[in-house]
Amino acid sequence: MCPRCGAFEGSGPAPHSSPCGLCATASPPFDAARSLFPYAGDVRAAIVAAKYAGRPYPVDTVALRLHESLVGRWRDLIPDGASPTVVPVPAHPWKYFSRGFNLPALIASRLSRRTGLPFDPLALSRTRGRVPQARLSGSLRHENVEGAFRVPRGRKVPSAVLLLDDVYTSGATADACARVLKSAGADFIVVVTVARAVP
Repeated sequence: MCPRCGAFEGSGPAPHSSPCGLCATASPPFDAARSLFPYAGDVRAAIVAAKYAGRPYPVDTVALRLHESLVGRWRDLIPDGASPTVVPVPAHPWKYFSRGFNLPALIASRLSRRTGLPFDPLALSRTRGRVPQARLSGSLRHENVEGAFRVPRGRKVPSAVLLLDDVYTSGATADACARVLKSAGADFIVVVTVARAVP
């Protein structure tokens, strides 16, 4: 597993000591990224049902698993003494109203309650709707989210952030959000997702 982006590259549970080829050539704007599950099987089915059929999966259980990972195998990702703010990747308003919820925000709020970490659902906003990322691949995903996020005017950005999303696929959304947060003053960003697409 790449110690930076969390990409799975070998066998065994221990992170590699060196970054993957992609992180070595183009270091991402976030400091680390980790995911609970591969985006496959029942996990994929549950996320798809939540996002497109309006059936949220048990977010409390997911938040519990995330909390266990943060205090267990992921604890070294957060600098000593840091109390990061949990920030969800925002949905565009029309998507929020059509679904009635934003899945990353639901999970982030539950994770905040379990950990006692601050929760800021307004640290980022989505400036415009674009083609759904699920319909795109490769570089098109990065182009699709370029300029799609911003920090609201006058908003103070936390120095340490746990950026929460449901799925990490190409890293385009995580990159775009992290760049905006870093340019607005964030010093340290860990991306945490429920699932990650695997080759």
